[in-house]
Amino acid sequence: MKTLVIHPTDRSTDFLKLIYENKDYTVVTDHKVCDSKRLITELIKKHDRIMMMGHGYPKGLFYTCIDHEMVYLLREKECVCIWCNADKFVEKYGLRGFYTGMFISEVGEAQFYQIRITQEKVMESNLSFARLLNERIDNENLLTEIKSSYIGDCEVIKFNNKRLYYREKNIELK
Repeated sequence: MKTLVIHPTDRSTDFLKLIYENKDYTVVTDHKVCDSKRLITELIKKHDRIMMMGHGYPKGLFYTCIDHEMVYLLREKECVCIWCNADKFVEKYGLRGFYTGMFISEVGEAQFYQIRITQEKVMESNLSFARLLNERIDNENLLTEIKSSYIGDCEVIKFNNKRLYYREKNIELK
C-alpha cells in the first residue's frame, strides 16, 4: 500500500517517527510543505493510505493543512490519525482507518487527567505504542493487535489504550 506520512517536525512528537521507521513511505515533516494545501493535495492523490500524526485538536492536525477542507480527499483513502482528539475529526467526517482519541504523550497531559507519572514512564508508553504500530500497521486486525499488545500497569497506557479506534468503512454524511 502506497503510504504518505504527514508528521510536522516537533521534538515532543519525535517518538512517532518509530511508526514509519524503516518503511518505504513518503514522509513529509517540513512545516511549509505540511501547511501547503496544493502540495499536500497532490501527495494525497498519489497515495492509498494517509498517516497523519503530531499534535492536534478536534478540527485537525496542528501545523498542517489537514482540516475540514481536506476531507473530500481523505474520504477516498485509508487513514491513520494519531493526534489528541483525532476521534472527533474522524467521526465528524466519517473517515475510515485507525485513529486515537485523547492520547497522553507528555507529563502535563497526564497531570490534567490527574495521573501522577514521570516523564520517563510516559516516554516508555510512547515508545511502546510507536513500536507496536510500526510492527503491526499492515495487519488486518490492527486495532485488536494493538489493544491486546499495548498493555501494562502504567496508567497512561491504560488511558491511551481505551482511546484507540478503527473504522472499517466511511460513514455517509448527510
